[in-house]
Amino acid sequence: MSRKVFLNIVLAVLAVGLVGAVVYLEVNNGESAEPATTLSSTTQSTTTTTVAPTTIAPTTLPPTTLPPEATLPPTTLPPTTEAPITLPPTTLPPPERPFVPVVVTSAGSTGERVGPTVYLLSLAGWSDIRGVNAAVPSTATVVYYVDGFQNAAELMALDMSLPVTSVAPLATAPPVAGLGNAALVVYVGG
Repeated sequence: MSRKVFLNIVLAVLAVGLVGAVVYLEVNNGESAEPATTLSSTTQSTTTTTVAPTTIAPTTLPPTTLPPEATLPPTTLPPTTEAPITLPPTTLPPPERPFVPVVVTSAGSTGERVGPTVYLLSLAGWSDIRGVNAAVPSTATVVYYVDGFQNAAELMALDMSLPVTSVAPLATAPPVAGLGNAALVVYVGG
């Protein structure tokens, strides 16, 4: 709807309202007014006034034009000399600890570090944990993850007070028998 049509509608509504108000006042004024009395005690006269309907001529407003948009010159920023910050590739929150299947394995043949590690992880809230022995020794503790569980592996590394750099994909892990459906494998180094 154009501005001209809108203004004409508003003016028409105002005109109808004004005419209606005048008619209403006249009708109510004529009903509630007492008849005028003359000084003569025997003759009473009433005066009635009739108002002719009024017509308001339609008005046309000149079209308005808005000033043209001000254009600003483009601004250029000076080049930055700081190195960009690289964020880790994880963006989703990790899954809840009790719902992530975990396997804990140690590099020693006796597995003396599996039990304490399982116990510490259970204190942190991990509950689906199995312990197995590995055949290949490792010097560092690494948390390996399957695709889609990098966030959970990083959370587990933090729970174990390990740096986030001690997290790696499961495809790079030494072979471990009995993984089953494990999403995380904690390879405890010696």
